[in-house]
Amino acid sequence: IEVCHPDETGAFSPAAYQQVVELTAWLCRTFDLDPDTDVIRHYDVTGKICPKYYVENEDAWLAFREDVSARIEEDNAASGETN
Repeated sequence: IEVCHPDETGAFSPAAYQQVVELTAWLCRTFDLDPDTDVIRHYDVTGKICPKYYVENEDAWLAFREDVSARIEEDNAASGETN
């Protein structure tokens, strides 16, 4: 997923962050992916500093994946599904 960021830190805007969490959660649900093991950064495959903010801020990367998991749980609860 390509996400634009407003400055050199590489951090996403709050709106972009929420959209990428929502899209990633949808992809995980649709393709039966686990955010903890299946959602990776370009960096994890190529070593490229991408996405910059999440390479330089590992805690933020872990929080992102937790937010994706939480969104999946919210979506499941809203649709009456269980894991």
